[in-house]
Amino acid sequence: MKLSNVQALRACAALMIVVFHCGIEAERLSALTGGSKLFQEQAWGEGVPIFFAISGFIMVVTSTNAFGSLRAAIDFMRRRIIRIVPLYWTVTTIALAALLIAPNLMTKTPPGDHAYIVSSYLFWPSVRMDGQIRPLAAMGWTLNLEMLFYTVFAVCLILRYSRALIALFATLGLLVAARVAGLLPGTALNFWGDPIVLDFLAGAAVGIAFNNGLRISGVAAMALAAAGLILTFLCWIPEGEQSELPRRLAEAAPAVMIFVAAALGPQIDDKWKLWRGALAVGDASYSLYLWNPFAVMLLNVVWRKALLGVLPLWIFIPAGIAISIASALVSYRYFERPFTRRLSGRKAPRIPAGVGPASAAAYGSSG
Repeated sequence: MKLSNVQALRACAALMIVVFHCGIEAERLSALTGGSKLFQEQAWGEGVPIFFAISGFIMVVTSTNAFGSLRAAIDFMRRRIIRIVPLYWTVTTIALAALLIAPNLMTKTPPGDHAYIVSSYLFWPSVRMDGQIRPLAAMGWTLNLEMLFYTVFAVCLILRYSRALIALFATLGLLVAARVAGLLPGTALNFWGDPIVLDFLAGAAVGIAFNNGLRISGVAAMALAAAGLILTFLCWIPEGEQSELPRRLAEAAPAVMIFVAAALGPQIDDKWKLWRGALAVGDASYSLYLWNPFAVMLLNVVWRKALLGVLPLWIFIPAGIAISIASALVSYRYFERPFTRRLSGRKAPRIPAGVGPASAAAYGSSG
């Protein structure tokens, strides 16, 4: 099975998040000189729902023969913890060190709140001083949701395939419905019931279609991808609370269109030289996702001290992208991949093209 398009889409989704953060930091720099935004960065945040769709798809597709086994459920969760936790805890520890050394840089973090710090390590949703539910390493908010997906999916793996999928959709669907209806108590349940969870279920639905042999033509795939991109950058998302159902559905629509094109359309040959760069970034997409805020903020500091007014501000964007990619590739090669393999206790087999580091555990690999 080759899914090179999905692997490359992981790279694109991660790079969209990088551009999103570059836009935020560039706006802060521009404000220092009385300038305006270089561009509207919100549309680039569409990388998050794409990631969730990929996650749901990969779990279903790579676990097809594992359903109906308690052992498979335990092994799935073990691999996910080995794959996700080390790098996230490292990033969280760096954020904690920054809080202790330079608290003025972490103004949104509750000072001296030990429960908040512990919850950040344990993937438990907690509220910051600005009212947002974000851990110490703010990018970890999506991992709080991923851990929900992993846990529910692992429990469902105990059941047979058809029953498991019904249980998966019923559990997460009812959770979202209860949140929308205002029936959930507490911070954690309301966070987990965010309608963005529907992106994961959409990806799982595409995975079911993939398992049943559904494919689309190249023309249909290109049309879907083009329509999704146009919708993304038309900035048509309705106003209102970010986690409200209409807004989440509006964000999900283009993401799912793009993902369906990548997953069900003809797969580009992964041996194509021009494709290798995208696949390499796809491999390192988890590192890229977690490290890019640090890389871009560090560039902001350097820019303010030495480059503000010297170089055109637009250069900040490609510079931020380049530094983020470089740091991610180093992290993946020298920390993420070897550390995960060591914890797995075995050498990793070759992963089919298109199965990136966040999904490699489903193949029994450390990525």
